[in-house]
Amino acid sequence: MPEHCNFRMPQIFGGAFMAKLDLCAAAACSELLQFSDSPCDNAVTYKVLDITFHKAAQMGDQIFLEAEIVELRNNSIVVQVEAYRQPRDQKFPERIHTASAKFVFVTLQGEKYAPHRLTLSQ
Repeated sequence: MPEHCNFRMPQIFGGAFMAKLDLCAAAACSELLQFSDSPCDNAVTYKVLDITFHKAAQMGDQIFLEAEIVELRNNSIVVQVEAYRQPRDQKFPERIHTASAKFVFVTLQGEKYAPHRLTLSQ
């Protein structure tokens, strides 16, 4: 949308794009905690380990985000997010790898940091 663009319209502003990547990672953490036996009920972004913008997304593109839990530490969850853009102005558009990011979330029980007590299945 236009409000997500930077001054070089129609390119999407990287900060706005990063926020969407963070929301996707947060949703993955939320789902993990909601459907597990963890005593933790929430997770918050602790830091971004890495982010790479491979190609610029454009206003009007459809954006597809994929999140994967890649590591479970004592009281944190590491999530890898991949983003793809699909241009709307092509008859048979392909998905173009647009960005990769890795986020670390810390787990909470109530308002306090707590170990989630989960393991990653292989």
